[in-house]
Amino acid sequence: MNKKLGIFDLDGTLVDAYNAISATFNYSLGILGYPTVSVETVKRAVGGGSRNLASKFVKEEHVSELMAIYKDNHKRFLKGNVKLFQGGEELLKFLLDRDLLLGVATNRSKVSAGELLNELNMRRYFDIICTEDDVSKAKPSPDMILHIMDFHKVKPEETFYVGDMDVDFLAGTRAGVDTFLLSTGSTPYEDLKKIKDIKIFANLIDFKKYIKDNLKQ
Repeated sequence: MNKKLGIFDLDGTLVDAYNAISATFNYSLGILGYPTVSVETVKRAVGGGSRNLASKFVKEEHVSELMAIYKDNHKRFLKGNVKLFQGGEELLKFLLDRDLLLGVATNRSKVSAGELLNELNMRRYFDIICTEDDVSKAKPSPDMILHIMDFHKVKPEETFYVGDMDVDFLAGTRAGVDTFLLSTGSTPYEDLKKIKDIKIFANLIDFKKYIKDNLKQ
């Protein structure tokens, strides 16, 4: 592979923030009088953006209110409840050492993504952070990936994208870039295997091995 740009999803790909998301979400549900849900339930429901997550658990007339409560409280629940997946920092440093440009494409809001990256001191690794607020359509639309490529003036064949869900696979392939999935996130490995013509890795350590063996200098 001769690549100039690597684009990463956040939740489930680089970052394990499911405890923080679940804690914030359950706090918000409680405020509105809804029953709480398990971390695993929230984990399987995230990925399509905050409105999509909210609509799965509350009535339509309460979605905006729940989102507002969530937004106002998520930062405090991030403290001590998020971590970079094992091998993540080593992978990013490896790519930067080989002069690759790095970007983030996440269905989080701009504020939420910024809070998460700041909590983990990760912002320094990326040239651009593209969120659901920066494009007209979130993933599975390819808009975020196309936006990042346009920002760097990089061609699809010079780009790869890494995610953890079917929406990531669709976004990446629709953008025309090499797309890889990790089984560390919201979609179980058994479901990822159902996607045709996709490379799946158990974790970031395995993905780094693949990149190290295949990335041309």
